This record gives sequence, C-alpha cells and structure tokens, in this order.
Amino acid sequence: MRSGVFRAGVVLWSAFAFANGAAGQSDSAKPAPVPSASVTPRSSGPQKNPPSAKPRASAPVDFSGTWEFDQSTSINASYHYQGSVLSVTQKGDHIWIQPIKQGKGSGVLAEEIVADGRAYEKALGPAGKGTVTAGWSQDKTALWIEVRANDEGKPGSVGAQRSVWRLSADGKVWLRESTTLSSGKSLSSRAVFRRTTPESISAAPVQTARPTPKR
Repeated sequence: MRSGVFRAGVVLWSAFAFANGAAGQSDSAKPAPVPSASVTPRSSGPQKNPPSAKPRASAPVDFSGTWEFDQSTSINASYHYQGSVLSVTQKGDHIWIQPIKQGKGSGVLAEEIVADGRAYEKALGPAGKGTVTAGWSQDKTALWIEVRANDEGKPGSVGAQRSVWRLSADGKVWLRESTTLSSGKSLSSRAVFRRTTPESISAAPVQTARPTPKR
C-alpha cells in the first residue's frame, strides 16, 4: 500500500502556505528562477493507493548523506529550514528524509518519497489532501516532484507545486528549486543544503536553571 509513502512536511505544504501570504518570513524577496527539467509524461489521472513497485537497485542521482541548510544562499525558502540538518537515506527510487537537527517554528517532518513516476493521493498537512508524483528527469540529472493540493474546506481551491532537486557536480551541494501556484499567486523558491557529517553538527545549548542568590 502506498497510502503511507509520503508524510508531507515542510518540503510540500509549507510552500502552499508561503504562496498564500507567508512569504514575509523568508530571507529575501528576490524571486528564484523557475526550475526547468525534462519531465516524464504523467499517467492519465491519479491512482488511489497503487501497489508498491519493487525499487530498482540504483537511481540516476543518490541524495544519501547528511545535509545542513544554507540560509545565506537560499531564496524564499521556508523559515522552518533555518538551522536544520537533514539525514537522507536512499535505496534506488525510495528516498527517506529525517531531520537530525530541527529548524525554527514547527520544524521539519520526516518524509518518504518514491520516484517511480506514478501519481497517488496523500494528505498534505494544513494544505489538505493532494496528488503527488515524483520521477527522474529524462537527462537523468534531477528528481522532479509535482504536487496538486485541494483544500477540502474551500471548494475550487487548488494549489500546485513543482520541485526539482539536483546535486552539484562534486556532490557537495543539494539544490531544491520549487515553483508554487496557489490562489492565483506564484512563488519561486530555492533551498540550498550543503553536505556535512554527523560529527560536525553542533548540539543546541542546554538551558540550565540559574542558582537562587543567597540573602
């Protein structure tokens, strides 16, 4: 069953909130270029909980590793990412993302993506339910993710997001570019993560109680 495949965390639903007026929390109002990549044609209509496909042994791009968010080079990225570090485990088309150091606000949620090119329905947090499709670009250099969200509380309200994930040539930079359309508004964003090691992650300072002064 694929119903539990994608826990939509910040990477998806926060972008919809961003396009609906939360952009003021970003670091810069400068628009990021609209990502472009060759996209595998989508199937005719979403499939509800299609059977899981057997993951292939390898994928064109492997995002496995420990990644630290780079706020200085990101544009319009969700403020939830600030200070976060993500751990990515990948086996073929299956990608697991787990925060090992949280960011701001409600933080970053764990998620799993299956890049098999098939559409499926999934709950997208505050954005309601939606359809998610992920696959590899035709030139095998990027992962694309397409999301269509429908707010059940607002009939006719539909949001769409397209993201493209790439690695730099040396594999040390993870670039995630997204374009979100919601309520007639468009927002482009760029989230940059740099490869690091678990040992280099600094722990948050421990809060200690101050001693009561003697009278």
